[in-house]
Amino acid sequence: MEDFYFDENAEMENFVDDELIQSLLKQKEAEEAKIEIKEIQTDSDDIKKGAFSNDSYSGLNLFKFEYDELPKFLDPIFPEVGLVSLVGSSDTGKSTLLRQLALTVSLGYKDFLGYEISSKAKNVIYISTEDDPASTSISIKKQIEGLTQGDFDKSNLNNIKFIFDADIKVDGDKNLFNVLLRDLELVQVNLIVVDAFTDLFSGDLNSSTKVREFLNLFSHLSKQFNCLILFLHHTGKKTDKFMASKDNVLGSQAFEAKMRVLLELKHFPNDDTKRTLTITKGNYISHEIKKFSKILRFDENDLLFYEEGQILSSTIPNLAKTNPKKDDALPIIKKLHSEGLSIRKITAELKLKGFNLGKSTVDNYIKELKLKTENSSFKNS
Repeated sequence: MEDFYFDENAEMENFVDDELIQSLLKQKEAEEAKIEIKEIQTDSDDIKKGAFSNDSYSGLNLFKFEYDELPKFLDPIFPEVGLVSLVGSSDTGKSTLLRQLALTVSLGYKDFLGYEISSKAKNVIYISTEDDPASTSISIKKQIEGLTQGDFDKSNLNNIKFIFDADIKVDGDKNLFNVLLRDLELVQVNLIVVDAFTDLFSGDLNSSTKVREFLNLFSHLSKQFNCLILFLHHTGKKTDKFMASKDNVLGSQAFEAKMRVLLELKHFPNDDTKRTLTITKGNYISHEIKKFSKILRFDENDLLFYEEGQILSSTIPNLAKTNPKKDDALPIIKKLHSEGLSIRKITAELKLKGFNLGKSTVDNYIKELKLKTENSSFKNS
């Protein structure tokens, strides 16, 4: 029988090797685990940092903007940047009102019909497609005299520029957008008035695509140079009989949709010297403000509008149903007309007697009186 031989050293060597291997394996596993933990932490950090963290307009960067409310050009209705519009029928005085705003801003005044003008606002470009330099000169002289009472720094009038030969079809330096780009790169313009939209836009007014494409050109300018662009536009035929509404705007709904704010200027019922100014769209304007219309009085002498309070917009149509002053005014108008006075003199006499009637209203009343006389003569014959 073979003797069993126990080699103690050999057993110890095997034992040590096993322990070493186990130890090395554990170290390797621990190191791999650390690497995995580090990778997980790195991924977690990336997730926390965000995929768009380097973008100027990431959610976090927008959150850090120091704005508590939308910056205003005309508080609380017009923002500093974007597209807005004043609409109305052709004889309400839209151009006159917008020239008044432009002059008020350029002269450095901070109130416009009860609205506060931004302290930053100063420079204006007024694009006029309906008026010429001579007629504009006459109009602004009257308005400036009324605004300033003759006491003002004339150099402030260099804060406003008028463009009369606006054309977007020509190439080169005379193209309107090239003219605007040159000015906007040199001067911090706060307001651009486009008077009027339909004269610049030559496409189909009912085409949403064409209207939106055209307005996008101005929208890019507004955002690039941080200015407000205010369009004068018209309302549809016969809409003067309806309440102020964004649906009254002439042409495609795309025009109204692109505007951040929409105002409508309408005749005040039974008084040609007054207008109503109504906010028909304004997503950032409170309902309490939007439900009221401003009552404006127009002075033909200085071509200025003056604020005369406000009225609930919903009550305006009711005023058109009655005209208590008409019955009192008609006999006076009939007498003065029979004496051979002109419409202008009749209007002046009526104002002295407390009747705030415009020349067009007096003229219409005279036509009514003539028609009644003719009908009466016809019946008697």
